Amino acid sequence: MKSVIAFRSLALLFIILLFISSCGFHLRGSTGDLTWHFQSVYIQSEAADRITRELKSRLTEQKLQVLPTSEGAQVIVYLSNETVDRRVLSVSSVSGKQEEIELNYRVEIEIHKADDSVILGKQTISLLRDYRFDPEAVLAAGGEEEVLREDMFNQIVMQIIRQLQQIKIN
Repeated sequence: MKSVIAFRSLALLFIILLFISSCGFHLRGSTGDLTWHFQSVYIQSEAADRITRELKSRLTEQKLQVLPTSEGAQVIVYLSNETVDRRVLSVSSVSGKQEEIELNYRVEIEIHKADDSVILGKQTISLLRDYRFDPEAVLAAGGEEEVLREDMFNQIVMQIIRQLQQIKIN
């Protein structure tokens, strides 16, 4: 009896996995192999060096040619003003210590074609996250903030990649 239930459960799991893989489902953070509608890109950075390095690395992994200069690039990406702001949202009325923190990670992006026509006008990509600060676990709270910052960084890079993936050059 137990083997029949185990077999049916395994068969159901197999069918679910088969359905999910056949419908094209993939996790939001995973890029897989992307299809590009252009072959070359140049990324110019002004105070956005970390995101620029990571974006160049990921685009190269996706078989997109990342050029060292704008000459010959079909798409030019301008990244600027990468900042992470930290703000205290609430303070304990008893101890006067911070209880809740907000992180704001943002970068400005602008995308042009090789002829300098604008594909995407200057806009700011911004992510907000907040967390509770536990004064009893200061080391853990510092670790939590670092994990949040890293996650926000990766999400912004993925948003830029998704915007680039939508660009079609005639």
